Amino acid sequence: MTNMRAAEKALDLHITIAGTEPEIWRDVRVPAAITLTDLHKVIQRAFGWDNRHLHMFESSNAAGQERRFASNEETIMELETEPAAVFTLEDVFTSRGTRLVYEYDFGDTWQHEISISGHAVAPAGQLSCLAGANRGPVEDSGGTGGYRELCGILLDPSHERHDDLAKWYSWVTNKPAAEFDPQEFDLEKCNRSLARLSPQLGDATPTPEEMAAVVLPAKWLLQRVGADGLELTKDGYLKPAVVAEAMTTLGWEKRWYGKFNRESQTLPVLELRSTLQDWGLLRKFKGKLVRTPAGRKTYDDDVRLWGYLADRFAHPRDSGEAEVRRRLVDWLLEDRVPPHNMLGQAVADSLMSAGFRAADGAGITDAQGMYLFIEARRTLATLGVFEEEDFLDSPPLASEAGLKFLLEVQRRQNEQHED
Repeated sequence: MTNMRAAEKALDLHITIAGTEPEIWRDVRVPAAITLTDLHKVIQRAFGWDNRHLHMFESSNAAGQERRFASNEETIMELETEPAAVFTLEDVFTSRGTRLVYEYDFGDTWQHEISISGHAVAPAGQLSCLAGANRGPVEDSGGTGGYRELCGILLDPSHERHDDLAKWYSWVTNKPAAEFDPQEFDLEKCNRSLARLSPQLGDATPTPEEMAAVVLPAKWLLQRVGADGLELTKDGYLKPAVVAEAMTTLGWEKRWYGKFNRESQTLPVLELRSTLQDWGLLRKFKGKLVRTPAGRKTYDDDVRLWGYLADRFAHPRDSGEAEVRRRLVDWLLEDRVPPHNMLGQAVADSLMSAGFRAADGAGITDAQGMYLFIEARRTLATLGVFEEEDFLDSPPLASEAGLKFLLEVQRRQNEQHED
């Protein structure tokens, strides 16, 4: 169930990437009071950018007054710009004839020309794409000229550079070059991404129904264990009937294959039980699975359980694991989890830049990075964070309730990081 949101003034923006042929453009509707920093996030998603590079806004009015705004602190200092986070669209478009340009990637210099095409009233915080044409450029393709050349070569299998650029394109995007279509634009997909951004720009307070949806798996097992505990098999696993009940009750049948009659062979249930033990909500005692004191305090209180689970995911005992979870949460919130073939390297690079090394002092390998990412994702998947119908996607998409949970996790991660 979604919050009923009050209406607010909105602006319809026409955004065009200058110099593109055919023209790449989007019509988006955003709150009139949106900050330039948040508009940057909207543009990134609307055009399919990966947010890998610096950006800046430049405005000018009929009187010839020019201003520049940036979000990155170093850019603000180096280029002497104003902070984009404290200025809104209404602050910029104060008079007729105002021109606003969003520049992304100071190397490739993608200039997005922004104009107001209309005024509207929309639910508070709502973001939407009304129309558009052509896919966004490929990241790091060399600006308008480089991208135009890339399009021509990818569409011409006989070109002498086709094979090399096709491999590069597939590596960068994790998509086969044979399916490349510069005229492709999926309006529905664009709006799904903007809908996942919307809760992050406004009130992220979860409703009782959203809290219940996220804590459901943990709450179910805590209540199934009951006050007297749950008898385990002689090998210390949940009994087959409980495993099957969990998969059916939680709607996890699509997550796994088989009869769900053994916990050791039904990974989703094994992960759930192990995670709740690791997080101090359950423990084994005399052949039973029983609640800990923390489990007894939270099993019937969604608000308390929500906070407890967010805190435990945000603060694992291992600092390296904490860094991987931080990166996973950031990627999910930004809707830019790296392609599968780049995940291991991305995690390894993140850990190395944070000062982590393997136990023997060597660098962290891509395989180790992939393993750590999968472990973090599996742990998060024990909660009701992802859209179940998309669970087999890599990665699955967070639901609106899941996004609010991730924002709570991120808040707790940042508090610890600042300390």
